[in-house]
Amino acid sequence: MKNPAYNEEDLVQLATRIPRRVARELKEFCVRNDVRLQSFVRTALAEKLSRMRRGAVRQPSRARA
Repeated sequence: MKNPAYNEEDLVQLATRIPRRVARELKEFCVRNDVRLQSFVRTALAEKLSRMRRGAVRQPSRARA
């Protein structure tokens, strides 16, 4: 079943490398919660970008020398 909020013209394929442990946790989470991995990643990226635009993401502090 396709997500009605997106049609094929709106989507691009994104290839990225992530740590094996993170990929395993992501897959396990999606299976346990009956969430499509693609939907989870799409939502997570949109939420992160939204927070960054609002300035809600704190920059990591840098250690002083």
